Amino acid sequence: MKSLLCAFVLALTLLFCSSLLAEDKSWIEVRSPHFRLMTNGSERDGRHVVREFELIRAVFESQFPGFKLDAPAPLLIIAPKDEYTAKQLLPQFWAHPGTKVAGLYHHGWEREYAIVRLDAIASDLIDPDTYHVVYHEYIHSLLHVNFHWLPSWLDEGLAEFYGYTRFEKGKMYIGAPPRMGRKVGLLQEKHSIPLATFLQSRMLSNDEEITRLSYMQAWALTHFLTFGPGMQNGQLLKKFFNELQGGVEQKKAFQEVFGAFDNVQKQYDQYVYNFSFVTGVLPVPPRLEEGDFTARNMSLAETNAELAAWHIRFHQWEQVRQLTEASLKEDPKLSLAHEDNGFLQFNEGKDDAAVKEFSVAVNLDPKNYIALFAQIMTSPASRSNDPKDQEATYRGLKQVFALKPDFAPAYVELAKIQLSKGELASALGLSRKAEQLEPFRSGYHVLSGDILLRMKRPSDAAAEAAYVAQRWGGSDRDEAIELWNRVPASERSAEPSVINEVSQKWQTAEGTVKSVSCDGRSFGITLDVNGQPQTFKSTGSPVGFSDTLWVGHDHFSPCFHVQGLRAMLRYNASKDPSYTGDLIYVGFRDDLGPQIAPATTQASAH
Repeated sequence: MKSLLCAFVLALTLLFCSSLLAEDKSWIEVRSPHFRLMTNGSERDGRHVVREFELIRAVFESQFPGFKLDAPAPLLIIAPKDEYTAKQLLPQFWAHPGTKVAGLYHHGWEREYAIVRLDAIASDLIDPDTYHVVYHEYIHSLLHVNFHWLPSWLDEGLAEFYGYTRFEKGKMYIGAPPRMGRKVGLLQEKHSIPLATFLQSRMLSNDEEITRLSYMQAWALTHFLTFGPGMQNGQLLKKFFNELQGGVEQKKAFQEVFGAFDNVQKQYDQYVYNFSFVTGVLPVPPRLEEGDFTARNMSLAETNAELAAWHIRFHQWEQVRQLTEASLKEDPKLSLAHEDNGFLQFNEGKDDAAVKEFSVAVNLDPKNYIALFAQIMTSPASRSNDPKDQEATYRGLKQVFALKPDFAPAYVELAKIQLSKGELASALGLSRKAEQLEPFRSGYHVLSGDILLRMKRPSDAAAEAAYVAQRWGGSDRDEAIELWNRVPASERSAEPSVINEVSQKWQTAEGTVKSVSCDGRSFGITLDVNGQPQTFKSTGSPVGFSDTLWVGHDHFSPCFHVQGLRAMLRYNASKDPSYTGDLIYVGFRDDLGPQIAPATTQASAH
């Protein structure tokens, strides 16, 4: 589940509705063995950027043999030539004064993107860590398709550790500290957060300096656990990974692998105050010459369609509309442009028009699995309990993962169909497959737990719920707690203390969504709570949603397609008797059918 602000998209669209159409020029595409890039700069610079990504991928491959090196969502690198172009792509970063981004990585559900400004590359001599932010997020992407969960400090620490990798004269330098020494100096000037506390850190703080210190400490601790005395060049750290993936509690695993906290703390403190840091050196892999990559001039229609697809991920719908119309005008038979238009119609609640556009996209390109999946899920048949409709949906979904075997949402939807039919073993197998493909999506674990509970395996269901509740926060945790509370207390194998209760700052309500209302300034929702309608209102309250909702982060909107879903919300009681409360937060999730009633009194989740 990911957090959104209801009013965020509209505000950005009104502030920044400028379009890349002003240039009215096609871009260049460059392809290497593992990456695709588009740029409005020079082909030479595009080839250089693609090679940098090939090199960082090679570093990760050398350090983690056997790992998956490609996320299920295909990655497109967009390399704008200058600040003007970057502003059109990322208007939200120019909404306020301050440093403007040189690079960004977007973790999409259907597509992933890396943005690298070509004019920023020219500043390498001034700031040689120009690529750091992009490398950092790319490493996150690789970590998240290989690990079920990592503590925040290690997730960020590994991304920082590999994000500063350097490539010079045929060699790759791993673990190099930031060249701009101010970051290491900050760590040496300030007192480190005690390790026993730091392991539980969420990294981000309202204090900007504490946040910077936390990230630098994450880098330093990862560096120490890799190159420090007795750390066996990272072998102990890999053992620690395995313990975490096996479900061992973090602090216990840390002490079993590295030793008592006091001893590790002393060694770490001494290591941090070194004047130099060890760096691993690897040769640059062969056959990565920039001249060997292929390049071509994209058509103007392709350029506009790709840029529209990018803006969809940030819900910048005015840009999507302009670019899609221009693309279809240039080439009415371009599949991606019709897919873009389908999502534009879907966002406005025009499902019939959306299905039509997705269908056209599939007819034009039968391999377009994203449009096919959207066509299937937008069709009324996907929401029908009629066996014929379910069978048609089932066949369509199997066609999706025949085209894209690692597309996890298709397995989730198949699991829900099998669950509705009572085919529990098949449903569990499909849910587990989705977990395997995208292990960092907590909702997939909860779905497996729900199926296990229906299979009369309550202790296994409780273990899934506890696993998520201990490791994720916010609405992800709420969903896990809901499952936990449905497991009979006698079947919960986890210690009661692992499910820490949330202080009750607000009142809560759970039920089925009857209706919603959006007018651009306010949001209203009516729930059926135990047979009684209750209405809640807000102005721009954050919302969350389950990983198992097919729309995902790219297309979710609380204004459409949420009727019939379950929702858990927090609110303050209203002083106006015409409605129940002022909404603080609402999380949406699937209604998977009749729930299993608890056998005993259970602890509150809130």
